[in-house]
Amino acid sequence: MAQLKQARARVTRQRLLRAAGEVFAECGYHRASVGQIMDRSRVTKGALYFHFESKEAIAAGVLARLQEPDVTEIPAGPVRLQALITLVNGYASPPLDDPVLRGALRLVCEPELECSEWQERLHLTITGLLTDAAHAGELLSHVDPADTAELIATVLAGLHRLAPDLVLREHAAVDRIGIMWRHLLPSVAIPAVIPALDLRRRPTGLAEDGEWSAPQAPQPAR
Repeated sequence: MAQLKQARARVTRQRLLRAAGEVFAECGYHRASVGQIMDRSRVTKGALYFHFESKEAIAAGVLARLQEPDVTEIPAGPVRLQALITLVNGYASPPLDDPVLRGALRLVCEPELECSEWQERLHLTITGLLTDAAHAGELLSHVDPADTAELIATVLAGLHRLAPDLVLREHAAVDRIGIMWRHLLPSVAIPAVIPALDLRRRPTGLAEDGEWSAPQAPQPAR
């Protein structure tokens, strides 16, 4: 009997997190309400508050998605610029069937939450990939990896913050982020490497090759 109750509790919690991910992805943190999440999940108020004491606690549960094992690997492959493209495209357009991840990626761009630690880790991850690309001879000599990483991370955050409707539509966000790649790559990459890059590649399960990479998720400010 106890095991059955635990199994039901896990199902209810996951249903709440999926509903919360959908609501946060659509509305952002400020406009989302506990009532919307409760209605979307079709659970009782008592069940919701059994698992989460507040909207902040629900947000923390959604953000924890970024710490799970399937979002911890740097994309593999010898061309580090392709790994970078795969990583960023995955963040720009996470799977439609993973609303918790979509909600988490919207939350880390919300001004109402203190997510600077995650943004810093994202910047460091992108800088590391660009540094690897420079060591591999894929970048032009004048390119500063940290400055370029700042630009990419800012565009990515802006996409989630200012155009969340694109993130909710299959391929739309990758199309938009592709505009950045087409403008940016000729300025940073050696000409010989650009034709071989797949600007639409996303992590495994979304397109061709690659795996997820995610900085450690922050906790929302109280």
